[in-house]
Amino acid sequence: MKDLLKIYRRYILTAASICILMLAFNFLLLFLFLLNQLGYKTGENYQDSRADFLSDQLVLDNGEYTLSEAAQKQIDEHLAFAMLIDQEGQVAWSQNLPGDIPRSYSLTQVASFTRWYLQDYPVKVHTRPDGLFVAAAPRHSIWKQNAEFKENFMDALPAYLLLVLLGNLLLIFTFAILFGHRFYTSLKPLVKGIEQLTGDQALALPGQGIVGDLAGKLNEASAILISQKKTLEKRDNARTNWISGVSHDIRTPLSLILGFSDSLADSPNLNPEEQKEAASIRENSLLIKQLIADLNLTSRLEYDSYPLQIKDYSPAALLRSLIASYCNHDLAEQWSLDLALDTGLERLTLKGDPGLLLRAFRNLIDNSIRHNPEGCRIRIQGNIQGSFLNLTFSDTGRGIPAQVVELLYHTEPANAGGSLPHVMGLRIVKQIIEIHQGTIAFVPSGDVYRSAVIHLPLSAKTTP
Repeated sequence: MKDLLKIYRRYILTAASICILMLAFNFLLLFLFLLNQLGYKTGENYQDSRADFLSDQLVLDNGEYTLSEAAQKQIDEHLAFAMLIDQEGQVAWSQNLPGDIPRSYSLTQVASFTRWYLQDYPVKVHTRPDGLFVAAAPRHSIWKQNAEFKENFMDALPAYLLLVLLGNLLLIFTFAILFGHRFYTSLKPLVKGIEQLTGDQALALPGQGIVGDLAGKLNEASAILISQKKTLEKRDNARTNWISGVSHDIRTPLSLILGFSDSLADSPNLNPEEQKEAASIRENSLLIKQLIADLNLTSRLEYDSYPLQIKDYSPAALLRSLIASYCNHDLAEQWSLDLALDTGLERLTLKGDPGLLLRAFRNLIDNSIRHNPEGCRIRIQGNIQGSFLNLTFSDTGRGIPAQVVELLYHTEPANAGGSLPHVMGLRIVKQIIEIHQGTIAFVPSGDVYRSAVIHLPLSAKTTP
């Protein structure tokens, strides 16, 4: 819900920011317009076309009115005409005066056009001692409008403008909240649906509103996920039951084969060659028994059905007991086991399932022995780094092929060919370590991997 509130706040701020920018843009346009008009009124052509300027250029000399050449040029280029009305209302002088413009005016007519139009010509006037100078702009070139305001209104105009601005901002903010709340209401069931997507019940989100289409697709995705989950559970249960059933059915005949092969291998009635064949049967039967046990274990670990026996254990004591078990069972001379532990491990106690961890460590050692029949040196090192116990299992043998490591991490190995290597033993090791919140990594050496590094967290450690 925090993410949804964040979207809600961002939506409101975005909408409000856009509206404020629009207001600022409009004010900027108004300012530029006024500035342009101010520039027009202060321009050279405008100044030279003013009635007062032209009136000053008109002088009376020996009973004749004359206008300077510069003023005549301004009238020709920027005005429609100009004229001087004397005190009796008669046109005493003119330039470019159209034929439809009267040559005499009453006081009423003069009062009518001085501020507005003379037959649709916008006019500008300037009083002189000898009359009224009139400068007319071309028709439809200037819009003139009279505006009257009370003085108290003009005094209060800044406050009115501020109130209008605040009112606009309040209205914008209100709309932003309303639209944001609508958007929030539409997204709320969608967010709840996403949070419940991994549940056991199919979603039934409403298909109306802004996110109606998205809600419908989410409902479809939920139904597909539940269907797939049921299919996977059915397949996994069938797989687990099949493995358990096969293991149970094989256990009795396999025990008989082991018993008979053991008796035959030690029987004095058989010649050495026959005893050797019986011993081979016994060894391969033991291998089958071990594979079945591994298959059961990895299946139970994968589906969290293995009952963990969590207790305090000493990693140092566990590893020493492991080495001792190999030595007590007359490990052949071509293999050697070395254990090197830092002194800090001697008093370290962790919580975990020592039986499972012993199985993982034994699998790593057995893997080195099984794949190096010519012999090798197996070395186990242990130390503490930060908040982890690090255990390194390495050997001087052939190493682990890259295909095995790739398969272990659920990737298709490159150049796998027609057959894939067997990785069940290492997969069990990885599963056991991960159950204890640890990790296992394989260190490359050339084209193969010769070391497996296990990291177990110390978060549950206790000290005696």
